[in-house]
Amino acid sequence: MNIYRHETSQTAASGSVSSTTLNVRGGLLRQVIIRAATNTTVFRTNIEESGGIVVLNYGYHTGEINDTGTEGALPLPVLGPYTINITNASPDDTFNIRFLVQE
Repeated sequence: MNIYRHETSQTAASGSVSSTTLNVRGGLLRQVIIRAATNTTVFRTNIEESGGIVVLNYGYHTGEINDTGTEGALPLPVLGPYTINITNASPDDTFNIRFLVQE
């Protein structure tokens, strides 16, 4: 079993930031973690396929999203590059992003 891991740290400007994974050869998305540096930061997140189709849409969260299937959408089949969008961040903050795929 191989695990594809996309990890980055991004700083939101005007409440938004995004990060795009490399090409995922195919597998099951097993975990999405998005953690603000400040645990009181409120934000929204969505994940898009390369064609712009939103495959996961998380509502407002405070401080952190740690989806291992408890949100109901994972595991999710994935193929190709994905963009993780963080929006409506208040205040602007630095976010650690982790996107784990089981190949």
